[in-house]
Amino acid sequence: MIAGAIQRAASAAIVVALLAAGCAPAPSEPTEPTPATPPPDAVVEPQDDTRPEDDADDTPAPNPLRREAVEVYFPAKNHDGLIGETRQIFHTSTPGDRVKQIVADLIAGPTAQRSLRAVPAGCQLRQAFVLDDGTVYLDFTGELVEGIGGGSMEELLTVYAIVDSVVLNVAEIRRAAILVNGSPVETLNGHTDLRRPLVPNVRLILGRSITKGGAPESPFAATGGVP
Repeated sequence: MIAGAIQRAASAAIVVALLAAGCAPAPSEPTEPTPATPPPDAVVEPQDDTRPEDDADDTPAPNPLRREAVEVYFPAKNHDGLIGETRQIFHTSTPGDRVKQIVADLIAGPTAQRSLRAVPAGCQLRQAFVLDDGTVYLDFTGELVEGIGGGSMEELLTVYAIVDSVVLNVAEIRRAAILVNGSPVETLNGHTDLRRPLVPNVRLILGRSITKGGAPESPFAATGGVP
């Protein structure tokens, strides 16, 4: 009888242990934390996702314009020819820009005491027009006519100081025409014919005997004009 009681007690303990093992809760799976939601009236700062390399400016720096030496011509004091003086201009891609720089140096006047002004004081270049055939039209203010004096040689030197300075220094230019206040003029002072564009007259340049591009000098160089 006692043995039966012990057997029943052992069986009951086994049942309780089994029930306890089956009813134990299974371990829960780990979950992602829920992000905190800001209150409705909270100010949310924008996130700066810019990386340091994004701030770098990959735009290449523009190449500075190179300078080039040009020879600007002024009448000699004794009126026997033209004297060249070296100037520096920016080598721009547009020939008209280079022409304007050269004429500006011409208007500024010479630095050597043996030279005279090429154009009268107060004269300005109004505009420069470059055609595809290599002709440049130089439009000056009225002082170019009003301020010029002297005889035929003085007028000739004024004209070719302008023509030689421009044409001999700008490769794209072959000849130059002079206008005053936007209109053609026959002469500046009754001597040198300006009714058509002029080629350079290198024979007026003292101490030099050159031709542009090594070409033979034009037979029209002494009197001006083009063939």
